[in-house]
Amino acid sequence: MHTENAMRAVYTILMVVIGFVILVPVLALVFGSFWSSSPVAAGHVTLDNWVRALNISIPTDIPTLVFNSLVFAFSTAAISVVLGVVMAFLVVRTNMPYGRLFAKLGIVPRAFPIIIAALAWILLLSPRIGVLNVMFRETFGTNLFNIYSFPGMIFLMVLYESPIVFLIAMNAFRLMDPSLEEQSIACGNTVTGTLRRVTLPVLRPLILSSFLLVFVIGLITLEVPILIGAPGGIFVFTSAIFNIIASDYQSLIYYNTAAALAMMVIPLSLISLLLYRHLVRQAESFVTVTGKARPENVHDLGPWRYVALVCCSLYFAVVIVLPAVVIVLLSFSQFVASPSLKLLTQLTFNHWNAALGDAVFWRALGNTLILCLGAATATVAIALGVGYLLVRSGVKLKGPIEAATMLPLAFPGTILAVGFVWAYIRTPVYGTLWILLLYFIGNYLPFALRTLSPFLFQFHKEFEEASWTSGASALGTITRIVIPFLRGGLFSVWVLLFQIYLREFAGAVILFTYGNEVLSTLLFQRAFDEGQFGIGAVIGVLMLLMSLGLHLLVSRREA
Repeated sequence: MHTENAMRAVYTILMVVIGFVILVPVLALVFGSFWSSSPVAAGHVTLDNWVRALNISIPTDIPTLVFNSLVFAFSTAAISVVLGVVMAFLVVRTNMPYGRLFAKLGIVPRAFPIIIAALAWILLLSPRIGVLNVMFRETFGTNLFNIYSFPGMIFLMVLYESPIVFLIAMNAFRLMDPSLEEQSIACGNTVTGTLRRVTLPVLRPLILSSFLLVFVIGLITLEVPILIGAPGGIFVFTSAIFNIIASDYQSLIYYNTAAALAMMVIPLSLISLLLYRHLVRQAESFVTVTGKARPENVHDLGPWRYVALVCCSLYFAVVIVLPAVVIVLLSFSQFVASPSLKLLTQLTFNHWNAALGDAVFWRALGNTLILCLGAATATVAIALGVGYLLVRSGVKLKGPIEAATMLPLAFPGTILAVGFVWAYIRTPVYGTLWILLLYFIGNYLPFALRTLSPFLFQFHKEFEEASWTSGASALGTITRIVIPFLRGGLFSVWVLLFQIYLREFAGAVILFTYGNEVLSTLLFQRAFDEGQFGIGAVIGVLMLLMSLGLHLLVSRREA
């Protein structure tokens, strides 16, 4: 009886929390799209916001936004899938040297905040001050590449989203029985023919699901569209919403139009997510697993294995090494200039002194650590509670509970943040760290739940039943049996969330007010609003060190 009462109490608390961090902002967003005035002013229900959004011409019109968003997301996904699958094939299925090293490096780009990468590549490929463009222009009289372009947006997104496909495809290749390919080769097929006729057809559902995953990410991302696309006059839905809000940030008069425009993105993301879930289920029936031991490498590339080695090395150098070196050098450089030995004699600590001597920096650092620690801990705790109710208990209405928890997947971060403005701007939490904490939890609760759920299936319910028979309460069973058993998984998810919150930008910049700065919004303000690239680089170096340090911590723990 006590156990049932405790479970009811936990259920009630979790439902209240989910209501505050998910349902209230979503409903407030819908309401805001029909409200005639700003979130803080009196008004009435109207369709004028939708009419205004459909006829929007600044920064661009709806057909152009739809076209740009779809082409950007599709191109990013298509190129990422090709690049990720090919690299995974080379690492797992061929005798390319140092394959194990590349397999370990595959996760590192995910620890590289994309706002820092964008700053680095702007300094390399900006048409005016980009180091590579300056060098190329001095030699050939023209620029090498304009990062402020549609290809520039796709280039940057592919660099940092293709590792997702690489990791997924690499695991799929390892699960797939290589004897299928061995038999194909024995029948006289070439490596290319085997890949085309055997490997890719078996992995087709997984490849399509990876494509849709990156497609959704391309559809909802904000950093690349506003840092790379907007300066070049290229807008997608997320950057258009941000542009509308930023055009009169203080008065909030355009938040109703932004809410209506945000609602138009949801069907696209929802359809893509439903297709993704369908393909993931289908992919599970296509992966072949056997119990016998077998070698992974089944294709001999001959001399071409060294060409593959050079290509993979170049990829990781471009994704990790080059932008990291640029950011570090910029933080010590007096000005942006072409690399030379003379430049090394002009290094300075001025940017570091300016950044570390700024009270706003220390406030942003403190805010970031508080939010990362607090939000990661709270999100893991809530996800564990919801997952336990869904997987291990007989609670009713599991379907609606799971649907409510996963709802943010259909509401990208930029859009959900607008909902938080509408929901909480009249409350004391707005303009404080609490609003960011609520947003962080709500936006990433689906990720935490999906990541933790498999761990809950790993131990039998007999452990809990034995604990209850011995007289332990539900809370005692969870703290003494469940949590210790899941300790490794909980820690890994906690670290992943800490990394995500460290680089979170979309919600942080939408909900930004004076006093609740975090490192990502301060970097954006210093480097992109004020043009202080050196100070922005200092902040970027510190964020990068924190993110990579957490990655190394998890890697050592798993090793």
